[in-house]
Amino acid sequence: MTKKLTSSDIYDINRKTGALILGKNRLDDYATKYLTKHCKEALLTPMPLPVEKILEEAQLTVKEVSLSRNLDIFGCCLLLDGEVDVYDAYNGTSRSVNFPAGTILIDPASEAVYGEGAKRNTLIHEALHWEKDKMYFEILALKNAAASEKLYPIMCRQSETFYEPPEGKKTKENEVKWLEWQAHRLAPRVLMPFEMFKQKTLELIDSYENPQNDILPSCDTLIENLSTFFIVSRVSVKYRLIEVGLLEKLRNYNDFEAVFAEITGCKELVALTPLEAYNLLSSDSSLREWISGGRFIYVDGYFVLADKKYVTSKDGIPHLTQTAKKNLQQCAINIHERKFTSYVNVQKDLIGFAVLQKIEGIDQRLLTFHPKFQTNFNYEESDVYAAFHEHISAYDEAEEIELMKKLGDPTCSLCQCLWYLMENRKWNYPETFNDRTELHKNYHGKIKNNTYNEMGTDVLMAICVGLGLSLRLTEKLFDKSNNKLNYYQDPDKTYIRILETMPGISMQDFNCICEKANIKKLGSSERKSAS
Repeated sequence: MTKKLTSSDIYDINRKTGALILGKNRLDDYATKYLTKHCKEALLTPMPLPVEKILEEAQLTVKEVSLSRNLDIFGCCLLLDGEVDVYDAYNGTSRSVNFPAGTILIDPASEAVYGEGAKRNTLIHEALHWEKDKMYFEILALKNAAASEKLYPIMCRQSETFYEPPEGKKTKENEVKWLEWQAHRLAPRVLMPFEMFKQKTLELIDSYENPQNDILPSCDTLIENLSTFFIVSRVSVKYRLIEVGLLEKLRNYNDFEAVFAEITGCKELVALTPLEAYNLLSSDSSLREWISGGRFIYVDGYFVLADKKYVTSKDGIPHLTQTAKKNLQQCAINIHERKFTSYVNVQKDLIGFAVLQKIEGIDQRLLTFHPKFQTNFNYEESDVYAAFHEHISAYDEAEEIELMKKLGDPTCSLCQCLWYLMENRKWNYPETFNDRTELHKNYHGKIKNNTYNEMGTDVLMAICVGLGLSLRLTEKLFDKSNNKLNYYQDPDKTYIRILETMPGISMQDFNCICEKANIKKLGSSERKSAS
């Protein structure tokens, strides 16, 4: 009986737009076609692909420029003459630069962080765009000529590595996303052609199992040898082993579960405690860039886009909206949890990850972040997110307006401003004040009676944290006092980082983070006396 064809079996060209239409089952067919034209020998014998030679023969020029603040964008290919936003890490700004068609831009930091295999994958990814998508953009340019619409090149983003666009959505944006989906899937198939990759893998397995060799068969060794031979990343090898149908052959190896844990034994979108969130954030600069650059804040265990669709505020404490709870993949940073067992090259497999180790008895687990496992949301900084981020912990608009009036009134004291907030928070009793701030109960009366306007930095910070104030409102209150925040020196630097990413955090969680960071805790040292 003839197999019924599906969208996964399509290999065609859209006659109206010139876009390649390529189903999942035909990816290796296109990779074979590409190699037949550009490097036929790679289909005849296992070999590392001569990437530079292919680019040279295609008359593509490679230039190194920084393309994003968080290393999400590896590269792009100018299919038409055009502009690209180049990021200046020193100034933290971007500017538009013109490049001619046939230019491949690649971020040099990507190779430094993720290795030569990642660079080669990006170069072939962009060469594939030049091969399969140039006609599409030329036709699009003609159609858009009257509208004078600028056409920007497709950016090779890590965060789109596993993204699959919706089928049947007839928009230009979705069609471009499918072209990018193709490039992400095709690049490793070109670098590791199906039959030759399978042949080399089976040769290595046979050599390990040869009794004359003293090699202990293991997934780790196999992946390392394949990665070195084809000059690709280890993670690309792992997925290629699955695609060519060899995973079952490796399941009997003792280290199978450990080596393939990130693929076969991984739990996604894991909720974090405040301490875990801070420790993971502190362990890796790329995650910090994602959080600050995309305007995420910590809410109910997740780093979530600071957007009113996803975050609401109750009594000064941020919470996820129902929309966010139902659509975490659209708004939350994807943190993975997986069982952890060490093996020889485990550190190579964790390159580019933010990693936090959890030990519970004999059970060891890893919490990890990597850009490639993020969904396709708009994480870049925008006015919408920035504005909402500033107001996320405001109790309500009327209250904030009144507070700002009091802060600006020279006849209104710091204590009166604080008491206004404390009354609204129903901190009518010293015990409530003590519980929320971990400060001595006597401070409650001093503030109520307007006799403690010369309070120190630690006391004021503890009150701000206890009130659940955003960093912006905390700064305003500090401006009202005689205290100054030091943004570049601890403990203020750590306090500020917590307030910025975790507005509304409880004093107990705040101090737990401070203790872990070897920073002086707030409030506790003041409980015994209130002089």
